[in-house]
Amino acid sequence: MPRKVDGWTLSGSSEDRQPEFKKNLKDYVYVQKKFIPETVCKQSIKEIEDISFQEHKFYDSETKTYKTRAASHELHMSWDNISTTQVIMENLHNAISNYQSYVNLPWFKNWNGYSPIRINKYEEKREMAMHCDHIRDMFDGERKGIPIVTILGILNDNYKGGNFILFDDYDINLKEGDVLIFPSLFMYPHKVKPVTEGIRYSFVSWVW
Repeated sequence: MPRKVDGWTLSGSSEDRQPEFKKNLKDYVYVQKKFIPETVCKQSIKEIEDISFQEHKFYDSETKTYKTRAASHELHMSWDNISTTQVIMENLHNAISNYQSYVNLPWFKNWNGYSPIRINKYEEKREMAMHCDHIRDMFDGERKGIPIVTILGILNDNYKGGNFILFDDYDINLKEGDVLIFPSLFMYPHKVKPVTEGIRYSFVSWVW
């Protein structure tokens, strides 16, 4: 039965199913439709307009520096909290449980934690270059591990362009409230194509 946090209704977790081995990379890509309630998405958008953003940069392990890959077209990001952050985080806990039930592997029953959400803002012509989620800076010595699962949530869909592309040719159609989960591995490169009209708002978290 759905729970409530700060007045928001939370999505429920699915039941475990019988083991089923998946042998196609796309089989480990899981979309939970309308998982974040519409009211939460719309309230988030209202508050996002007032938070601070900075230009997104990738970490270059060879030079040990941060740099953009899309030149002046790099997206903007923010780690600021908004009033809906807690309920989104609670929903993501359920989304992770659902993903575990979906892949249903005996060695993927536990995880250590997941990062606070980072909000991504794509204005017109902004994009994210092809990459894989080998996140390093979320582990500071006290927090140890590697990212094993990426969680991406879409907060609005009143924009054009901004398609999420996996494997260079797998176009995943995402709408407001959808949550996408996939492994944070070198085998899952992805990008976001340039937005051509409007502003695309999303969030991301990593499980370790």
